[in-house]
Amino acid sequence: MNYISSILTLSKPYITYLSIRLSFLITTYTGEWYSGRIYSKYCIGEGINGYFNHIWNMASPSCTGILATHVSLLGIFIASIGLTLFTGILYLYNNHIKEEYKNTKKIIENIN
Repeated sequence: MNYISSILTLSKPYITYLSIRLSFLITTYTGEWYSGRIYSKYCIGEGINGYFNHIWNMASPSCTGILATHVSLLGIFIASIGLTLFTGILYLYNNHIKEEYKNTKKIIENIN
């Protein structure tokens, strides 16, 4: 029982970080997808009529706002995924690769 409680205590910061990160990514992605879908459905239109009639709709204030929302949420989503990957690589480098390098360096010094 003590092992389980110690594992839970040690993993709580990781679980909290991952849940916050995943909820942010999922909500940003969902908002970005829906804003793009709303823009394509109501401002551009579907089929050949949408292709020819979108010129009259795409400059309206509501369509411009939806497009600006879509583009800004897309930028936030891409940046947050990039930062997630960057911090993950940095975490792995600091905690695993540096330690392995130090251990390997000590072994090579002992062999020499």
